[in-house]
Amino acid sequence: MTGMLERLGDRVLERLVPKATAKADTSFYVTCSCKNLVRKRKLCHVVGGMTGCTGCTYVDVWVC
Repeated sequence: MTGMLERLGDRVLERLVPKATAKADTSFYVTCSCKNLVRKRKLCHVVGGMTGCTGCTYVDVWVC
């Protein structure tokens, strides 16, 4: 009986609440290179489902 009520509730929610289509916006770093203890990274963004990145820049001295 409980399973039947859960399925019915799921169907009602599907009709009342539209499915989520939005994608989360976020930023993250990607390592471009790591040579001679110098690390270069680029900053990437995801906005509205589209991804774009900046150019590679010197970040810091890092143990590669």
